Amino acid sequence: MKRFAIIASAAAAAGAFSAASAGEMASFTKIDANGDGVVSETEFVDYKTAESDISEAEASEKFAKVDANFDGSVTEAEMEAAVEKWKDKKDADVEVDVDTDSGSY
Repeated sequence: MKRFAIIASAAAAAGAFSAASAGEMASFTKIDANGDGVVSETEFVDYKTAESDISEAEASEKFAKVDANFDGSVTEAEMEAAVEKWKDKKDADVEVDVDTDSGSY
């Protein structure tokens, strides 16, 4: 049996930083509502719950994952690192084995 691993391109996830839907990150400046250069938990929760079905509790959990140094605010560098980590995980999750003899996936 021939098996191939199909790995989705990182380019497919490249739009993650500019996307605004649930589970994806928007541009930092859109989330930083007061423009002070950091995103507070309130700003993050407000943004994530405004146009999605994410609850405040879920948004707070996501914020805690992004706030790498646990100081209660997220810098642009922390946000970018979180997006890269998410893209790496997403790429790993889309690996699929294809059995070319039977045509099944």
